[in-house]
Amino acid sequence: MNLDNMTLENLNKLCSDIREKIIDVVLKNGGHLASNLGVVELTVALKKVFNDKEKNRILFDVGHQAYVYKILTGREENFSTLRTYKGLGPFLDPKESSEDYFISGHAGSALSAGCGIAYAEPEVRVIVVVGDASIANGHSLEALNNMGNLKNMIVVLNDNDMSIGKSVGSLSNFFSRMISSRMYMNVKKDVKNIIDRGKFGRKVKNTLGRAEHSIKNFFLPMSISENLGFKYFGVVDGHNMEELLNIFEKAKETEGPVFIHVRTKKGKGYKPAEENKEKFHGVSPYNPFKVEGQKTYSDIFGEKLVSMAETDKDIYAISAGMVKGTGLKEFFEKYPERSIDVGIAEGHGVTFAAGLAISGKKPYYAVYSTFLSRGVGQLIHDVSLQNLPVRFMIDRAGIVGEDGKTHHGIYDVPFMLSIPNFTIIAPTTKKELEEVLEFSQNYNSPIGIRYSKENGFDIEGDKPFVLGKWREIKKGEKNLYIGTGSMLKEILDVEEILKEKGISGTIVSAASIKPMDTEYINKNFEKYDNIIVLEESYFENSFGSEIIDYINSSKINRKIIKIGIETGAVPHGKRGILLEEYGLRGLKLVERIEGKINGES
Repeated sequence: MNLDNMTLENLNKLCSDIREKIIDVVLKNGGHLASNLGVVELTVALKKVFNDKEKNRILFDVGHQAYVYKILTGREENFSTLRTYKGLGPFLDPKESSEDYFISGHAGSALSAGCGIAYAEPEVRVIVVVGDASIANGHSLEALNNMGNLKNMIVVLNDNDMSIGKSVGSLSNFFSRMISSRMYMNVKKDVKNIIDRGKFGRKVKNTLGRAEHSIKNFFLPMSISENLGFKYFGVVDGHNMEELLNIFEKAKETEGPVFIHVRTKKGKGYKPAEENKEKFHGVSPYNPFKVEGQKTYSDIFGEKLVSMAETDKDIYAISAGMVKGTGLKEFFEKYPERSIDVGIAEGHGVTFAAGLAISGKKPYYAVYSTFLSRGVGQLIHDVSLQNLPVRFMIDRAGIVGEDGKTHHGIYDVPFMLSIPNFTIIAPTTKKELEEVLEFSQNYNSPIGIRYSKENGFDIEGDKPFVLGKWREIKKGEKNLYIGTGSMLKEILDVEEILKEKGISGTIVSAASIKPMDTEYINKNFEKYDNIIVLEESYFENSFGSEIIDYINSSKINRKIIKIGIETGAVPHGKRGILLEEYGLRGLKLVERIEGKINGES
């Protein structure tokens, strides 16, 4: 979209139209609403001033605030397909547009990537828009510390209130100490005694209170940025087009690095989102068939942990900015002194949990699978090597849906299998998840408990969970189906179709991935022609791979068929569609099994 000849009036009209389009599409398809409504004017002004794509590289962190950018960079006509299968992706992706210069799913990467681009291409200008708490990520702070000599670098801080206060809280200690120092407090008390009389006095007091707040919030980003070598511009009204254009033009003519502090209102222009920023941060797609009252595995975990914590005062809950999403909302409300939200700092969360564990506490760190990968070094160095009993509740394991390839939780089993001392459990039912939680309470090694983005289900007459043991659910012949986690339900759902095709068999529930049930393997594998291992995980270095390694060393001569996710980059789309497309659900699962048994690749 060419903004070169647009007047101020035209630009403001464009902002109104874009806001309307985003509201319409996101309420239908789902997505990040409040963040994008807050950056409309900011993004339009950026594209107006830095309009030459050959000379400018614009990056976003986090990428979920880039819907406006998508509309302005040639994707307006397809915007209605946002987050749908084979439609526009949820974040920025170089495979989607030549103006998406770096993939942007996880927080904290854009500033580092921007550093690299600015260093490698000194003739271009790199602009990074940072918002929604990503400035607080350690990755971001490390990058800021490395930008002092980059003359072609501009950082735009999108300060939307909801995030920035918490993000820079630890960094604002200096200002807090200044505001609460003894001399300051004495002066404040004397002034209060003088003015705290009558209507005029109250007005003066309120004004001074606002001034105190402004000192902290206005000067903090300026102080940080200037101490790191940036030229500072701000604070800018992020919804005043004229002001934004003026500041961006000044920044364009200034030798960098430049830091621009922009204040925006999350949810701007849509009253429900303005009044409830958290609720409208991420919106689920409209579903007329949704059944109320169904509990997800996240819900089941959260309720069970609350119950366990009533009698066990050593239980602590940790979240990395996903309290509600991971089912911990009730725990945080009921036990605030044992609840810790570390924010977008997943690696810190791992080591923080290790610190709790070494002090005799029982930490439960609830984190999405995709974000746990950001703490692999800490898992090895800080948890595994000390064999510390940290309980990792790995939510959104497997295919998550519309958030796409940066958010699917398909790598946790492969990397955890490589880490010493780790136990890996993938409960197959609601009842089993609760039993695993009870078991984990007094377990003395690190444990990863993974579960998918699904409603829970149960099996009538199911036996109790035992570590290192699998359970036969259905008895059959010729073929042995071993389902872990969500895949037990998937294979049970197609049992009748398998019978019709003559490829049914024994179905086993295998929650215990590591340790696996070697006794069952030794006693039963040679009774069957085919052993089919089903998992909602990347199939390299997987549960199935571990079984193959074991039978090779045990000289058990049987064919092992691995059914998992064979690509490392699953696209976005509804979870059900993706499971079918990748042969993990329904008829596509049956076809895949049948083909593997018949020797097809």
